[in-house]
Amino acid sequence: MRNFAAALFLAVVVQAQSADKQAEVDRIFSAFNTHTPGCAVGVAQNGSVVLKAGYGMADLERNVSITPDTVFESGSVAKQFTAASVMLLAQQGKLSLDDPMRKYLPELADYGTPLTIRQIMSHISGIREWRPLATFGGLPEELYVYSNQDILQLAAKQHNLNFEPGTNYSYSNTGFNLFPLLVERVLGNGKTFQQFTRENIFAPLGMEHSHWRDDFRAIVPNRALAYRPIEGAARFTQDTPIENIIGAGGLLTTVGDLLLWNENFTHAKVGGPTFVQEQQTPAILKDGHQITYARGLAVSTVNGMREVAHSGSTGGYRTWLGRYPDQHVSVTVLCNSASANPTKLGRETAILWRGAVPTQTSAVTYSADPAKLAALAGMYRNLRDNTVVRLTWSNSKLISHPSNTELVPTAADRFRLGTSEIVIVFKDGRMRMIEPDTEILFERVEMAHPAASELAALAGEYESSETGTKLRLSAGHNPGEMVYQLGAQTPVPIKPTFRDAFETPSRSSIYFIRDASGKVIALSVGEDRVWSLRFDRIR
Repeated sequence: MRNFAAALFLAVVVQAQSADKQAEVDRIFSAFNTHTPGCAVGVAQNGSVVLKAGYGMADLERNVSITPDTVFESGSVAKQFTAASVMLLAQQGKLSLDDPMRKYLPELADYGTPLTIRQIMSHISGIREWRPLATFGGLPEELYVYSNQDILQLAAKQHNLNFEPGTNYSYSNTGFNLFPLLVERVLGNGKTFQQFTRENIFAPLGMEHSHWRDDFRAIVPNRALAYRPIEGAARFTQDTPIENIIGAGGLLTTVGDLLLWNENFTHAKVGGPTFVQEQQTPAILKDGHQITYARGLAVSTVNGMREVAHSGSTGGYRTWLGRYPDQHVSVTVLCNSASANPTKLGRETAILWRGAVPTQTSAVTYSADPAKLAALAGMYRNLRDNTVVRLTWSNSKLISHPSNTELVPTAADRFRLGTSEIVIVFKDGRMRMIEPDTEILFERVEMAHPAASELAALAGEYESSETGTKLRLSAGHNPGEMVYQLGAQTPVPIKPTFRDAFETPSRSSIYFIRDASGKVIALSVGEDRVWSLRFDRIR
């Protein structure tokens, strides 16, 4: 009788704790309701699902609510499945991760130094991101339905990389979109990448709702449409991807299926213990520096606890899948709103099951001289890609733009960027941004105010052999501005930043290159994932 009473008491306590956690999760997701898109969330602890819930609407037109079984598009959460597929082929002896990509995709250029499968998996290959290439190739996403074969054609035109393979980190979707083609060529038996992943990953793990979106027109039962908020209005517009690219993204799945996959890292039904350990092992650069990115997964420490995770973003979908190995807790959040922050939502939810060490981020730990802080305000040029960061001194705070994030002093000439792990150091007129996976050097520059005669000297036609397009530059409508035009597309205004440099509306840079005599001979388009795309001046 005493044992029964104890068991009954324990059951009541567990139920009360579960109810409290459910109520707290409801609070975390309270921004989503019957008038908004929303999210599904799933939690597993010690191998058992302890929570699955849906918030908001899957379809605003038809009043369909999100449930735990709603299907979402994964965004870059898919990369870990694509990497696993290639790793399974290596395990089967059909390829080596140290093989050059050109061994299976000879269309790619010979860059002098081999670009390997392993480097692609960890974003240390230097391969350029395809989206800017498509934009400056005259066919941006909104004008063309891209496929994996199209990505190969774009990549094959590139004569240069962002950097020598293995020497740096630059996130790129391109290589992961080439992997499905690589898998099919290695198999060589007519079997598709989709079939291979179904037979080797999804089916063995019971992931019944997971498959690849290789035809955006296909009917998918229980799929949530994606939405983006309309600025300045309490309304939304549809933003469901219209493309047939898979590998870097394009996985349709549910929170329940993703929890099954995360549990495989503990019990290793697919691949085995060595396989799952290798997928979670961060890459090492040629100089010996270890980054946080492994193979389709990021391995880091959050609130003092080891986290293995990946986020995703495509169209209006926002996603996150995280795992805390030491606490054996998994959390996934899948959203259909571009304004959602699933990483934040997921980590807040995870705290309820795994606990957390308080993070000291709000208090300034160093009292800096305001005059010295104010003196740091100005424009800084990214030496990789010629984009700019502007620092302003406002309300006794040093603010970085365009992110609108405060630089928090932590020591003399040393700062933390907001609440992130990014460290910023100032020395000799330069700013060094130290991220977990890379360092970026900036130099201070003065704002340019080009005269009409200077703009006229830049005007004309420029051509890129890596995009096959011509870019026409002419004077803009406003003083000091120019516009560029690709073919018959709408002209795009660009504004001057520092000398010989301009900024596009998407914050890419256009930087003019001069010969020894000072004559403009080319221009370089640059941004975070394409450091320098050259257009030569047509004489």
